[in-house]
Amino acid sequence: MKTFLIRGVPMAMQQDGWWLNAPPTAPKMGTAKGQQLSDGWRIGLLIGLIALGDILIWDVMPGLSLVVFGAAVVAAALWITGSKVCTHRQMLVVGGTALALLPMVELVQPLSLLIAIIGVSGALAFLAGLNVGELWRGVLRLWPMGVRQTFIDAGGLMKIQGAEDASGRLTRFVMVWFLPVALGLVFVLLFLAANPIAERWVDQLWHADADVPEGARVMFWACLVPLAWTALSLGKIREQLRRTSQSARMGPARQGLINPASVVRALVLFNAVFAVQTLLDVFYLYGGVGLPEGITYAEYAHRGAYPLVVTALLAGGFALLSRRWVQGNILLRVLLMVWVAQNVALVVSSLVRLELYVGVYGLTHLRIAAAIWMGLTAVGLALILWQVWRRRDNQWLMLRGGGLASVVLYACTWVSFDATIAHYNLNHAVPSDYHLLCNLGPASKPVVAAFDAAHNVSLCYPFQYHIAVPNDWRSWGFRNWRALGSLRAIQAGAPV
Repeated sequence: MKTFLIRGVPMAMQQDGWWLNAPPTAPKMGTAKGQQLSDGWRIGLLIGLIALGDILIWDVMPGLSLVVFGAAVVAAALWITGSKVCTHRQMLVVGGTALALLPMVELVQPLSLLIAIIGVSGALAFLAGLNVGELWRGVLRLWPMGVRQTFIDAGGLMKIQGAEDASGRLTRFVMVWFLPVALGLVFVLLFLAANPIAERWVDQLWHADADVPEGARVMFWACLVPLAWTALSLGKIREQLRRTSQSARMGPARQGLINPASVVRALVLFNAVFAVQTLLDVFYLYGGVGLPEGITYAEYAHRGAYPLVVTALLAGGFALLSRRWVQGNILLRVLLMVWVAQNVALVVSSLVRLELYVGVYGLTHLRIAAAIWMGLTAVGLALILWQVWRRRDNQWLMLRGGGLASVVLYACTWVSFDATIAHYNLNHAVPSDYHLLCNLGPASKPVVAAFDAAHNVSLCYPFQYHIAVPNDWRSWGFRNWRALGSLRAIQAGAPV
């Protein structure tokens, strides 16, 4: 068989196949350039957030400034993420941030500050791309991972890319700026020689003392750096927020101190002990049976209000730990449910005891907090009872219990407990604790002033009813503003 060899490329292919010999396509620079632009924007926003925090927070009484700064941090994170996050998720972030910051508009207090921190952290974690089920883990990891990423990025910025690259940048800098700076200085000197006013300004600026920031202020700026950089680097820490620990996976149940035999004996013993306490409450607390000599109802109520709540909390913890052992045994399930039901009754009796004690001695912050805590404990135990009955897992319980506690605490930020305590103690037959009344917060001042005006007395003499007016808008609070208006109306004799 003969071989037919064609030397060269036919003319038609040379004319029509020009693209075969085209130069290689230059690599796309969009990613690197976009990264440089993104880093530039982040550094600029970082400087802006530090400056904004210095203006709003430093050496200012906490107030509306914290709300503005928190909103600015989330807004900067939204700006950086841009089109990487869908509109629906962005709207949820905006709405969640508003709900978290609103209690601080009412009043800046530890509870409202805690809600704002958790809310902003959740909004940033959600903006990073985490799902709803991953938010709790993201909130816990956000700031530690953010601080770690801040140090990593700071170390990357400080690295020298090489002496040759550095000398090249220096050469380009000199080539670009030498001529305009040199001629600019000549023109400035000429203008100063021709303008005595400008010369005086420069002389004053030259002889002015340098105002070096104090050490505490510099430390405050340093604390703002990781806070702001965390919000600006959500994309870099997304996987770290989402990563799960292999050690956290639940293995098979181990038979330690809590085992089927110990659970059976514990439930029988606990039911017997709790039944004694329940019967005593039925006789003395609800039945009206006279107490033994030397014991008053106030003492009976006070002695049992707080220890019974601690007992119920320990019981709830044991119920959660032992639930895995009772799922397959009907008798153990019934014993556990009876015991949890007795705990619910125990917490209800604690609430009754607390009500009796408050009726005798009046309201305080601690007693209000105890009432709220008792109510949450009772509902939590009821959820455990339903969980055992319906065979739900612990995640179902934690989600509903945590949601209920969050709603209750959020609602508490809108209630003025100072005014509630003053109003209750002044309008009920309880011992008059003037030291407590006169040292409550600003919201109680209109209540006490109105009582003085109605009864022509002066409970807090020689103290004057006064609510400090904030120096500027950064310390403004809605609750104190309302209290100030009410106090002025009472002092003027007008109806509130």
